[in-house]
Amino acid sequence: MTGQGRAEGGSGGSPRNRQISRGTDDDIVNQIKSRVSLLDLVQQHIRLRKQGREYTGLCPFHQEKTPSFWVNEQMQSWYCFGCQRGGDVIRFQELIEKTDFRGALDTLAELAGVERKQESGAQKERTALRRRILEMNRLAQQYYEYVLWSTPAGEPGRRLLGRRDVNEELARRFGLGYAPGGANFASFLKKRGHKLGDAAAAGLVRSDNQDFFGERVLIPIRDERGSPLAFTGRTVSAEDPRKYVNTRETPAYVKGRVLFALDVARQGISDLGHAVLMEGQFDVIVGHRFGVTNAVASSGTALTAEQVRLLARFTEEVVLVFDNDHAGKAAAFKAIEQAAEGNLRTRVGVLEGPAKDPDEFLRAAAEQAPAKWAQVVKAAQPGWEFWIRDSVRDLNPNLRPADLEVALLRVGEVLVKIADPALRETYRQQSAYWLGVDATRVVIRPPSAPRDGARRDQASGRDVSEPGPAGKEWSVPFRYLLEMLAVRPDAIRRVRDRLPEQDLEPKERNAYRRLLDTVGTEGGLQALGDALPGFPDEEQDLVRRAWAHPPASTDDATVDDVVARIRREITRRRVRAIISDLRDAEVRGDAEQTALLNTRLADLRREEGS
Repeated sequence: MTGQGRAEGGSGGSPRNRQISRGTDDDIVNQIKSRVSLLDLVQQHIRLRKQGREYTGLCPFHQEKTPSFWVNEQMQSWYCFGCQRGGDVIRFQELIEKTDFRGALDTLAELAGVERKQESGAQKERTALRRRILEMNRLAQQYYEYVLWSTPAGEPGRRLLGRRDVNEELARRFGLGYAPGGANFASFLKKRGHKLGDAAAAGLVRSDNQDFFGERVLIPIRDERGSPLAFTGRTVSAEDPRKYVNTRETPAYVKGRVLFALDVARQGISDLGHAVLMEGQFDVIVGHRFGVTNAVASSGTALTAEQVRLLARFTEEVVLVFDNDHAGKAAAFKAIEQAAEGNLRTRVGVLEGPAKDPDEFLRAAAEQAPAKWAQVVKAAQPGWEFWIRDSVRDLNPNLRPADLEVALLRVGEVLVKIADPALRETYRQQSAYWLGVDATRVVIRPPSAPRDGARRDQASGRDVSEPGPAGKEWSVPFRYLLEMLAVRPDAIRRVRDRLPEQDLEPKERNAYRRLLDTVGTEGGLQALGDALPGFPDEEQDLVRRAWAHPPASTDDATVDDVVARIRREITRRRVRAIISDLRDAEVRGDAEQTALLNTRLADLRREEGS
């Protein structure tokens, strides 16, 4: 079983970077891990071969020919060296079923025979109401779809869809319907013994039992499994000032957590390797008609963190194709930033010509639409590049010096939004090339922005006082030490006194303390396994990699040698710092400070040579 892989490094947005602190779920998680064999679960999806104490096979999350997926049965942990994903039995279930933590928990709890904790009376009522609303929405979709295609009352809806070039097959794919108005749906429910209170709770009927969406084409908003959660109604009347009305939020529907048409587009996203995010629902519907089968929409709301996490379950890249106006461009900028926080790559597609949105663009292109759309996707620039270039689009920095200063300021304001230091530095250098200036002139923040007392790194524009991303700058010996401690916790006794945490760099100190505090307990490896889901992503990766492929040697001599190498580097770092301070003291003519620093330097030189 193969699929589109997604490397999950980075910061807080990653699904793995969460602590299992869900209160009532703690016991359930522990029971699932104790009852469900990770090895058995994985083998339901891929074939594994035993190699030493571990098992290996082809990763189910990305295409590969050489096995890079490893399972450590003892630690109930898995890791892929190809796509750099890893986790426990719950994380595997999330990814293999493309669900969220809650969905994985429900499935595994049922598999393991684990009973969920009893809900309170209010929770039970809300859960029951949600089920009734979902059932009411299912009935409404069926009813209004029948009205649209099988009754004379659906004629206004059929005419509107005809004008938008939406045929019956396409409309049925999206479950479109038509509400003629009056109390027709309420009458339908009464005849079948359903409670009108549930229809009102679902936002389908008003207090007088009239259809809420009267004289509107109904567009179901469904979850990724195809269950209708809510509706959008598009008026068929030119006189109605409200072109669209939407279901209010209910126990079944929170608009910022749903992506329109994801249930229809998920296969297209998998086949094409990326999603296309549009603004409007008709943009998406028409897009699917012309072969853009990976199109989804945020339904008129700014892209949210929940929607990014949802989309990231299906792809690692999204192409943004919004309306050709100022509001569309502003929405694209917000989406670029939001997607980056969730480690989702973006590109921005631009619609050339007079079309104001994808709907108009594709219908105007007619039979040439697939080819023209392919050109849009091919020409789509990476999100940050698009934003940087667009920020200086109205300037001429090559001819007007004043424009260059404005351009440098605008570019700096975009660059500061890029959280990944390596990516930010790449775009800083590239921006200098685009502007035709030396890279030293492009700074991450405007000159007035640095905090008081913060030193600047002239090469990258980053505040030196700001730590880099966790683990990205770990030394090789330090990384090897952590790997050894991850598989041999008893080595803590040899390490702790010889390598005090205060001697380490800040970027290494937190990881070292976290590992020592965890495996240094009597719990050892078991304690580490229990605490690992709460570790930062980089540290989780390191531990799971060590479990999948233990270090070549972890004996006492190797431990001592690695600690000695780290200590020598600490000493060299201190020597460099004292030499720098010594030069400053000599320049100032501070004889007392110079003598003191020379004494310290001599002591360190002896320590370095010992």
